[in-house]
Amino acid sequence: MSVLTQVLEPLGVTAASDEPADVVVLHQVPPAEFVEQLRSVGAVVCTTSTAVLQALGVSTTPLPAHPSHDPLVADPVYTVEAGDLTFPLTGAIGIETEQVWATADGIPVAGRVNGLGVLAGRWEDAIADENGALFWARTVLGKSDPQVEQTLHTVLTTPGPHVDHPAVDVIDGSSWQPAHAPDVPINSADFLRAVAHAGRTLPEPIYDALVDFVDDAPAAGALLLKNMPLGDLPPTPEDPLLADKADQVSEFSLLTVGRVLGRPVGYLPEHGGDVVQNISPTRRNADRQVSTSSKSMLEFHTEAAFHPHRPRYLLLLCLRGDPSAATTLCSIAAVLDTLSPRSRAVLFQSRFTTGIDESYAGGRSDARSIQRPVLYGDPEFPKMWLDADLMQGTDPVAQEALDELARLVRENATAVTLEAGDLLVVDNDLAVHGRTPFTPRFDGTDRWLQRTFVVADHTAADGSRDGRVITTRFIA
Repeated sequence: MSVLTQVLEPLGVTAASDEPADVVVLHQVPPAEFVEQLRSVGAVVCTTSTAVLQALGVSTTPLPAHPSHDPLVADPVYTVEAGDLTFPLTGAIGIETEQVWATADGIPVAGRVNGLGVLAGRWEDAIADENGALFWARTVLGKSDPQVEQTLHTVLTTPGPHVDHPAVDVIDGSSWQPAHAPDVPINSADFLRAVAHAGRTLPEPIYDALVDFVDDAPAAGALLLKNMPLGDLPPTPEDPLLADKADQVSEFSLLTVGRVLGRPVGYLPEHGGDVVQNISPTRRNADRQVSTSSKSMLEFHTEAAFHPHRPRYLLLLCLRGDPSAATTLCSIAAVLDTLSPRSRAVLFQSRFTTGIDESYAGGRSDARSIQRPVLYGDPEFPKMWLDADLMQGTDPVAQEALDELARLVRENATAVTLEAGDLLVVDNDLAVHGRTPFTPRFDGTDRWLQRTFVVADHTAADGSRDGRVITTRFIA
């Protein structure tokens, strides 16, 4: 009779086997007497229940933290200590066999665990990928077991179920009558101050939706305002840098919304730093991965993913639509739970770099960013940093995780076909966007958008900023 069997029987717990129980799986809080006996046995206790941990008196203590980009700051990692095994426990997963050594009220309370993996988070590198998980499986088993390791591999690499993309909220803006736009340059301090004052004239549903969007971002990562004022429109320009409008109504509408969200800015390489950029198809860029393309599918991306001062919000105001050109959109909420456990863990690690957009480097560039994670922040609702065209994993496992995320983004995405007066607001930390191909006519009726970027605090770019224009330069 094993030691565990001896301590279970007096507690009224049925022992199903005389196998030595060096690993105990707890599904519920055990009786106090059982806790004491477990301690005397010295078995390894595996559980993901904080209530069970508290009942066991197991301490949760900070481990040496993962290094952050800031050498003075670190991300905490927590561990539990039970028996002779210590392991990080944030989303730990135990894979059990059919061997159950003991039950209480029909519920298994003891059995062998065949491996440990990780569901989410930036944990110890040793258990964040398949090889680390195999290390833990062998530690628990005390040997290598091909069947167990194949099961573990399957669990860690199997994606979750499909998740429908959250719906984008739609707010009608037809009741808004904006103040007269001042007759000054759009990039001027006077114009930008005027739009800040105009924010108080927005209809209550729009203003409240924008405030809520900043304070409690919706799962869709986007908001659509319809019937926004546009003013008088000339034909769509063949060169967006040469757009000539009789008034500045659309720009005033766009920047008023942007100013409620934060501080609208321009980026010097993008249209010379214009705070409002005109986006229309051009013949020379038809096949490129830039906003003025048309024939190519614009791949999903975080706007200016490579930029140290990338925008928090992207705003697209449609002046003239094209029914065949859809703005594609995918929120982290639509893919997070569909990722396989291994990929989800790897994407939280600094194992990815990105290149520079053609529009910022003046063409294709071989320069790469520093290594950083694709997912970061709250493990249950993280932020996402992704460029399906330019981003790379720094090792095969990281590249596999990146490829899996990019595939799920394509499969789970939604799309918005913008019409005249539509203003799409995208949270650049939570959602990636792209665009489907379309065929321009170059007859003055083509799709025409206006775009602005919004940062939470433009002073973060001090030293690389001229007024509202961020002047950071990049290596070609």
